[in-house]
Amino acid sequence: MKRTPYLAALLLVAPLQPARADVLDGLIFGAKCIGAADRKACEEQAKREADETRERVRQQSSPSAPTMMNLDAPEDTLGKKIYRNWRNNVVCNPFSTRSVRDVDSTYARVMSRYSFVTPNQAKVQSGTGEAGLYISGYLHETTPGALYRLEQVVQSPDVANGQRQYKLRLDLARDGSGTRVTGEYCVTTDDPAGWRDLPAKIRLSLDNTF
Repeated sequence: MKRTPYLAALLLVAPLQPARADVLDGLIFGAKCIGAADRKACEEQAKREADETRERVRQQSSPSAPTMMNLDAPEDTLGKKIYRNWRNNVVCNPFSTRSVRDVDSTYARVMSRYSFVTPNQAKVQSGTGEAGLYISGYLHETTPGALYRLEQVVQSPDVANGQRQYKLRLDLARDGSGTRVTGEYCVTTDDPAGWRDLPAKIRLSLDNTF
């Protein structure tokens, strides 16, 4: 006997008021037990299963029951702070230029200057560190000799002596013998040191890099 339609019906019945549920129970149990050798015993078993299902649903919806993390809960977890700082509360500026260096050399220069990490390097960080990278927005795609796509929260010695973080999104594409660089640089408005002075410093760094 297929149980899927019956279980689906129970789930539909579970949230109803008791009186309406009892009426529907009778219809469902009667249909389920048509042809049963002992119809009464079949209906009693079906009723027990329905009661157990309702109780499980009630417990799962109870405030005291264990639940998955509620993203709207007031607790300010590390993950929420990272997401808020680097996904929501950001101010971004576009950047575009051309470097005379070839694309592979440009990639190596960017990696060195801005503390970008490769996916393999990300994996050897602590679980919190790797998770934080991806929560804040992390991308590292490489096609040597053609295209590199990077996104990460970074820091560099030439911006506030390496003491402040910002986000870079850069596409490095081969452009003849040089490299076409496009993307944007972002700061978080939650920066405790303030943020309005930072974009100009980042732009100067980028201009000097490429």
